[in-house]
Amino acid sequence: MLSDQVKEDLKNPWLRGILAVVAVTLVVNIGFITYAFIFPPNLVVDNYYEQGKRYFHDQQLRKALSPTAWRLQLLLPQEIRVNHEQTFRLYVMDHQGQPVRTGKVVLSAYRPNSATSDFEVALKLVDIGTFAAPVAFPLVGNWDLIARIDSGTDHFNTAQRIVVKP
Repeated sequence: MLSDQVKEDLKNPWLRGILAVVAVTLVVNIGFITYAFIFPPNLVVDNYYEQGKRYFHDQQLRKALSPTAWRLQLLLPQEIRVNHEQTFRLYVMDHQGQPVRTGKVVLSAYRPNSATSDFEVALKLVDIGTFAAPVAFPLVGNWDLIARIDSGTDHFNTAQRIVVKP
């Protein structure tokens, strides 16, 4: 049983207010934690950390391959708008500085916060060393682009983050 002093203290509006604030804070935090477990944030791919670590931190491997590496440059439109088809180009030179004439090129677009909108577009050879295709982004925001060329046994890629505007 509650003592008379505790019953008297619970009638105090200041104590009731403080207890209400603490209770609301606990309920909101429990709600956020539950929501995070039920609807976890999606990453670009399942093993995002390993791929990012491999891509951005293998400096020694890239240095060892640099004499035979190809140079890739994404040529992007000045301003990228949502649902507006624009031409994206990839310029590729081989390790001797000569424009590449053949290869299979794919441009992959990833949303860092949701994998449901990711897509790929095949780029076609439009000029010596230049591959291009029209691309339209379905959502506004940050996108990670990875352009990959496969030519025989050679595989090279380049990445760039872009912002799609409304």
